[in-house]
Amino acid sequence: MTKENSAETLDKRALTRRSLLALAALAPIARTAAAESAYPSKPIRLIIPFSPGGATDVAGRLVADGLAAALKTTVVVENRDGAAGVIGLQAAAKSPADGYTIAIAGNSLLTSHRTLYPALPYDPPKDFLPIARLVAGSHILVVKPSSPFKNVQDLIQAAKKNPGQITYGSGGKGTSVHLAAELFQIQAGIKLLHVPYRGTSLALNGLLSDDTDLLFDTTPSASPRILSGQLRALGIASLQRDPNLPDVPTIAEQGLPGYEVLFWLGMYAPKNTPAQAQQTLERAVHEVVTSAEFERKLKTLGMTSYFATGADLSDQIARETNEWRDVIHKAGITME
Repeated sequence: MTKENSAETLDKRALTRRSLLALAALAPIARTAAAESAYPSKPIRLIIPFSPGGATDVAGRLVADGLAAALKTTVVVENRDGAAGVIGLQAAAKSPADGYTIAIAGNSLLTSHRTLYPALPYDPPKDFLPIARLVAGSHILVVKPSSPFKNVQDLIQAAKKNPGQITYGSGGKGTSVHLAAELFQIQAGIKLLHVPYRGTSLALNGLLSDDTDLLFDTTPSASPRILSGQLRALGIASLQRDPNLPDVPTIAEQGLPGYEVLFWLGMYAPKNTPAQAQQTLERAVHEVVTSAEFERKLKTLGMTSYFATGADLSDQIARETNEWRDVIHKAGITME
């Protein structure tokens, strides 16, 4: 073999080795791309940061069932309650950012909690990737049928004559029911007496037992009792009337224009979850929550479909965080 042929053979062998090494280096990338394109390829864990049976849990399980069908995979619901939802969201924030752990939470956990609890074990903008907004309900101002207040203006006029004498219950200091009442007082220019309970169900019992005068309950909780005659609604805290309670006027149309306190649920994943997983989940959520069957089931819960993209949800969280910060500071609410 000539020197030229020997050199050419060595060059070809070196080129072959380099090619094999390059292919070996690309193999993990190819496997990653294939895995991403196949998302989801295993069960998804959905954390609900409250105990079973509440509005968040019931609506969340409806979403989970819809996602399982849309994505053709198993969605395992995990209830991680504690500390008013903080424990569950903390667990979600610390989970691997691979698209296989998601969480559903109400707006207060991502908005007002940031002002009420400066030492939260998670930072919503830094720790979570918003996937989509899901569903919504409203708060509703209710009294017993025997109450002297027939409408919102009756209540406001009585409160102005007797500041601090009319009582309202809540599920605890800093809850959405409490904050709805505080915003009402700020806009109406009145002062009511807050009676906090250890949970909204206990606050409702307090109202039914005549221990308090009124309650800013949620529509899923209050609607059955309004329809059965146990409660009378003075006004709903949305800008449009609830189609499930069309005869109940909004609080806004009764002298407090712009008064609105919705509660809504959003879906979140740990920050840095792959964009492909985020987009797949967002599309699947849209398919689920805008279906006629899903909306029919929500109606029985006193809730409605309220879809928004992850980007729009992120903007809404930022806006509501600022709005509730202002209310909390004006009301002088501090958490011990």
